[in-house]
Order: sequence, then structure tokens, then C-alpha cells
Amino acid sequence: MSNTLSSTASAPEDKSFKEFAAWTLVVALPWGFYAQLGDGLSAEQGLFVTLALAAILMWIFRLMPDFVPGLALILFATLLDLVPQQVAFSGFYSNIFFLVFGIFILAALLSETSWLARLEQLLLRKQASLLTRLFAVIAAGVLLTLVVPSPLGRASMVQPLVQRFFKPQRVQSNSFIALIHVHATTLVSTVILTGNPLNFILIGMLSEQIRDRFGWLGWLQAASMAGLVFSLGLVVAVVFIAKRSKDSAIPAQTVASPVETNPLFDWMTLGLYAFMMLAILTRSIHQIQLQWIILALAMLVFFAGGLSLATLRQKLDWPTLIFIATVVAWGPMLDHLGLSGLLENQLKALPDLIKGSLYLGMAYLIGIVFLVRLAVPGAPAFIIMTSAILPFADTLGISPWVLGFVILTVSEGFIWPYQHGVFSQTVTMLDGDGTDYRIRTIILCNILFLLLRCGAVFASIPLWQALNLM
Repeated sequence: MSNTLSSTASAPEDKSFKEFAAWTLVVALPWGFYAQLGDGLSAEQGLFVTLALAAILMWIFRLMPDFVPGLALILFATLLDLVPQQVAFSGFYSNIFFLVFGIFILAALLSETSWLARLEQLLLRKQASLLTRLFAVIAAGVLLTLVVPSPLGRASMVQPLVQRFFKPQRVQSNSFIALIHVHATTLVSTVILTGNPLNFILIGMLSEQIRDRFGWLGWLQAASMAGLVFSLGLVVAVVFIAKRSKDSAIPAQTVASPVETNPLFDWMTLGLYAFMMLAILTRSIHQIQLQWIILALAMLVFFAGGLSLATLRQKLDWPTLIFIATVVAWGPMLDHLGLSGLLENQLKALPDLIKGSLYLGMAYLIGIVFLVRLAVPGAPAFIIMTSAILPFADTLGISPWVLGFVILTVSEGFIWPYQHGVFSQTVTMLDGDGTDYRIRTIILCNILFLLLRCGAVFASIPLWQALNLM
């Protein structure tokens, strides 16, 4: 009911054949690659790439929950002594893991309040159209981008609201609501400095003089054209979806019953979120890292008895948390095996391509980022490529911020669930709740949004030239 095969009502025979064909590719392609290995890779590197390719194929074909291939990869890497245990499992004690864990707890707390139920009731009472519901999701995602520097964290916070919009047997509208939820919380994350942890990594890679230029307002000015393109893309997508969807309004008989409220609990939760946003906005003063702010507030929830054990079991997205931990470990494993250096060597020819033609060079850069992202998770891919390309910025006559921003914007794009934690989390939510949806529709629209990211880069070139950035 909730995946591609069931939502399109495919015959059991077709489903069995597709699964058999997928498993055949999972077995044949990686080991065919391993058999054809030359002298370019060591035995350890070749075996790791083979295992990684098998995991990627399992992610693409959705043969099992996303965390299973990732967990299997680090287990095999440890058992086969490809990487040390502390490297393979480094994702489980990384800063990102604690940040996401804390955000998940706060999102679970929000889902227990009546605020989202009140908003849903208001939309139902007003007989809100699908267009209104989609814009409500966009507004929540974009507003949180200003204060929550984690796309996955924002998606977790908006998720309880989105779940209330899903309706049984509304395959088309459910798919579109899930699609907008994913992109409303991710698309503009690179436009606003505080919208993504990788933005801070890029700032840290720049020289002090350039870093001063690209503060919060400087970053927003340089990324304004991309932000305009993204905003127009979201609006056009929402209007097109609302016009094409058969689920144009909420039927009158679906109006919710009166909401049971606990005013003290609701206002305390709202106060906790307000304190979190204030702490994030004043980080330059107290110098406390984001993950420790979030985790401390999450622990406060438990000490105050805000969440029961039963609620924690039901509301916390443990599969996505494990998936994130396994993906975060890719960077250290690639570094340990020397595969990061090999990728950087392959990218050294790129500056010569950019010198020939600016637009053609950007197209080459986008293509390479896209190919790398098919196999390497977003954060490691971004760090590897920026480390390899930024040193050539002066030779190219292009601001290193521009090169970093292009890599960041395209590497944050995705098509399949395994490529981004927000998409993976959303699909896990849909499957776990038994929600009717069509994943083929979402993947097709993801391709269009990826093209929108590429178009935003080309549309920004005249602005960057006017700002003397290239």
C-alpha cells in the first residue's frame, strides 16, 4: 500500500520478478566490478567499493529499510578488517548523531502538544484546499530554515503536521504533500547561512577576509538569485500540483472533533522551542555548539517528564537515526582507505575545463558533483570536492565561495531516498504509518527539483559577475 509496487497495484508476479531482477543486479554488478579491478585500487579499497556498490543498489531498489544496507556495510567493513572498529562506527558518536537525536526528541514532544491539532482543525473548519495545506507546509519549513540549521531537524519538526494531512486512499495528494514536505525543508537550506551545517563548514574553509564578506547578510545577498529561483520553483510546483490533483479540498465530513488540550504542557513546549531558537540565534555570544544546545534541551524534556517511554518508542524515528549514523561514517572510512585522495586526484582536471568556458565549466562541475553523489553521501562528497577544487579558485579568477556554493547546492540535491536523510526519513514515515503514496511520482519530481538547483546556479552567474565574484 505504501510503496511503489503496492501503490500502483502491480500483480504479485510482476513484483516478484522485479525483486528477483533487483537482487540479481545487487549480486552481479558489484562482484562483476570486483572481478574487473585493475591495479588502480588496493585489495582493501576494491572490496570496500564492492560492498558500497551493493549497498547503493539496495538503496536504489528499496529492497529493505535504508538503515539495513548502511549497517551491513560498516559491519562487513569491520569484520573483514577493512577499517578499524572506531572508524566504522564513528557515526554513532558524531556531532551529527547527537544533533539529530536531540531534534527527534523535541519533534516527538511537539507532536504530543495540541498546537498541530489546532492548526489541522482550523484548516478543516475552513475547508482548506490542497493548495492551502501545501503552502502551510512550505511556510513551516522555510520559517524553520531561519533558525534550525539542520534540514533533517526541520523535517522532523514539521513531520507531525504533515502526518495530519495524509488521508487514506489519497495516493496522489499524499505523494504531493510528502514531496513538498521534503523540499520545503531542504531546498533553500543553502541560501541562508544558518540553514545547513555544511554552510558553516564552507565558511570555515574560506580565508578570514572572504569569511568576513560572507556573513549572514553577505551570504544571503550572494545567494539571493538562487533563493528567488527556488522560491518561484516551489510556488509553481504547488500551484501546478493543486490544479492537477483531484483532491482539491477537504470534504466537510472530515472535520475533526474538538481538540483535547493541556494548556500548561502546550505553552511549556512552545517556550522550550522559543528558548532553543534564541539559543541558536545567540551562538556568537555563548559559543556553545548547536548539538549540545539541542541535546541539553532534549535531556531536559526527560528530566521534566515531558515524554513517556511508550511515546519515545512510538514517536522517535530510530531507523532514520541509525541510517544517519551509518552514512556519517562514510567520510572517515573513505579517508582511512585513501579513497578520498583518489577522488580528489580525479577532480584536479576540472579547473582546466572551467577555464575554457564559464557556463560549460559550471556544467562540468555540476555533472561531476551529480556523479559523485550517486555513490558518496552528501557531507563527505561536499568536503572531498571542495577540498580538491577551492585551492584553484585564484587561478580560475572565481571566488572560492562561488565554487563552494555551487558544489554545496548541487550536492544537497537528491533523487533516491538513500541520497538524503530527509527523503529517507519521509519514506520511512510513510511506510511505517501505512500511508498510501506513489514513490515513482516523488522520484520524478525530485529530478525536476534537481534540475531547478542546476538552473539556479546558471541564473546566478550574472549576479556573481556583478558582485565581482567571478
